[in-house]
Order: sequence, then C-alpha cells, then structure tokens
Amino acid sequence: MLSRTRAILVVCGILLSGCTSIVETPNVVAGIDGDRCVGFIPAVVEGLAPTNNGSLLAKAQLPSEKGGMCAAQSFTAVAPIKVYRVYDAKYPKSAYGRWWALSLPNGPKAEYRAKNAICASWSNLDRLVSCKLKLGAEIVLGTTQSVKCDDGTIFSKTAEIQVFLPNDAQNDALLVEACEDKGPWPVM
Repeated sequence: MLSRTRAILVVCGILLSGCTSIVETPNVVAGIDGDRCVGFIPAVVEGLAPTNNGSLLAKAQLPSEKGGMCAAQSFTAVAPIKVYRVYDAKYPKSAYGRWWALSLPNGPKAEYRAKNAICASWSNLDRLVSCKLKLGAEIVLGTTQSVKCDDGTIFSKTAEIQVFLPNDAQNDALLVEACEDKGPWPVM
C-alpha cells in the first residue's frame, strides 16, 4: 500500500512539474521575417486598448536590419497618455515625428541610440519634447528591431519598447497635443 501511495505521489509530482515548466516558459516571438525578437510587448498599458490594425502594424514592423519594430501590437488611446520624443533640433518639424517612448528618455546619447537602434544619420538626438496622445489615436507599441546604418554601424534587436505614431507633421496631422519643449537632451 505504501509503495502505491509513493508511486501516485511521484506521478503527481512529475505531472505538476511538467505544468509548471509550460506556464513559466514564455512564447518565443518572431518578427515579420521569422527571426526571433528580444523582449515582449506589455499585455496591458493603462490608457491603451489593444486593437488589430494590420495596416498600421505594417508601417511599424520591419525586417531585421531595417529598423522599426520587431514584435508589435496596435492600440487605441482611451486616455491622454504622455509620450516622449528625442529629436534633431536642426529640424524643428521632426519634433512631431513617428517614433516616441512611453517613459522619459535618459542618456547617455550613445546608450539611448543603441537601445532604440537609431542611426546617427537619422537624428542628432539633441532635443526632447513631451506630448499627450489624443483620445482615439491609433498607435503601435513594439520591441526594437535591429538596423544596419549607412555608415556600417549595426544595432541589435532590444527589448526596449518604442511607440509608433503615424504623425504627418508636414500636413499638421498630429496624434499628439499639449506638447512641451523640454529643452536640450541629454540633460547634463
């Protein structure tokens, strides 16, 4: 009788440990080219409701070494969330570009550039602006895709979450409002 009880306990232990490993093992997320992404998109973000906007995702998600996002999810703003953008002060309209962050960016500049895979030829990254998303704005959150820059620099994929806003600053079609110039960046 004792050996039967012991056998049942061993089988239950094996079954339970199998379930535990399944629960603890996260799904591997692949980009649009099938290559593995780094990190995960938050399932819940206060003020954002998940959507399924394939055309918007297609603008944000790019293949490896092309920049943009690797893993991505589209959302609609249901509250005025603050977003941040580091841009090139030589181009004032670029303050309202398409690539933003949910948290206040901090330096040093080289580290920020690497975490977000931003080629030096794209931006000098020397000024900061914060804005609030307009209610109903459709955006994409995603992990950072790798990029091969024109100068040969390669930035790897990272778990850094980026925000893609389909702003069109040239035509004053912006998904942000209540913007504040935060001045030179990084703050020394």
